[in-house]
This record gives sequence, structure tokens and C-alpha cells, in this order.
Amino acid sequence: MECTIRADRLLSGKAVVATIGHIAVGAAIARGFAESHEPRGRRLRRMLIAAMVATLPDADLALRALGVPSGDQPLAHRGGSHSVLIGPGVAVMAWLVGARPQDGVCYGLSAMSHGLLDTLSQSERGVALAWPLSRRRFTSPYQPVLARALPEPALQRRPWAHVIMRELIVFAPAIAIAAWPGPRGPFGSR
Repeated sequence: MECTIRADRLLSGKAVVATIGHIAVGAAIARGFAESHEPRGRRLRRMLIAAMVATLPDADLALRALGVPSGDQPLAHRGGSHSVLIGPGVAVMAWLVGARPQDGVCYGLSAMSHGLLDTLSQSERGVALAWPLSRRRFTSPYQPVLARALPEPALQRRPWAHVIMRELIVFAPAIAIAAWPGPRGPFGSR
């Protein structure tokens, strides 16, 4: 079996989705796990890891370069990697590599947030939130995020600045929680 990486299949003439919302929500989730006596470095490390974990499900886009077609298959974009069942797996993996239990829960929730947020984006196929229990794909009736992959001519009509500004507005509350000064952000101390 030959494994050829094809860069032209990675994007297939489409735009890559902005990830501002995933980063902001992952960091905001981490802020909810902060303790008032906790060292600042630990809080920042948790926020950084949670933000990165929240973006990981989009690694399935790299599978296009290996020839995995877009569509409803579990390995296609917004397939199995976007399932909410990924969250408990991430939490267990974090514990196995030595993370504190509350940090593992934080990372698991951050991973779960990805698929849920993607239901808010304009998607023709939806998100496989319940994979492997169901192959059904879900979308939200409210879709404020302009994240649909657009053909190249549409990109010229809709500049990326518009897409990024819309994400900044939609996810402003999560950005504010993540960036709030102090150990616990706007939630107070415990």
C-alpha cells in the first residue's frame, strides 16, 4: 500500500476554518478550573494545553492529504474526531501521563467542546457528535460562525478579515473569560 501525501488534497480548493473560537473556549474552560492559591505558571500552562486540545479534532483535515475523502465517513472532517466521546478518552490519557484529575477533566471538556462548537458553524454535513454509537451528524439551528469551507472564488468575495471579525464577536464572552486578570477570572475566588 502506497502512502502518498498530497498537499492539493489537503485543502481541495477550500478555505481552512478559523480556530479562534476553539482556542478561546478551551482557555475559558481552563479558567474555570483555576484555584486562587495556584501558581500563575500552572494556570497558564493549563490554559495553553486546554486551548491546544480544543483544536486537536481538526487534525482530521490532515487525513485529506493521505487520500481520505470528505464526506460522511468516520475519518472524514467532523467525523469521529469530533465526537463528544473523545472527551473522556482525552481525560484518561491526561491522567495516564501524570496530569492531576481536575486537569484531565479540564482537557476532556476542552476536547468535547470542539464538536459542540462546530455545530454552530455553517456546515452542509454536520458533526458526528455521537460516533461510534451513531453515524448521524448534528447541526445547530443557530449557526453564527462563518466556517463553511468556501471555493476559491468565494474567498475573493468574502475576505478572511470578515470571518475572523465574526468569530471575535461571537466568541467575545469566552475571550473575556480567558483573558480576565486574576487567578479565577470573573468567577471570584474559591
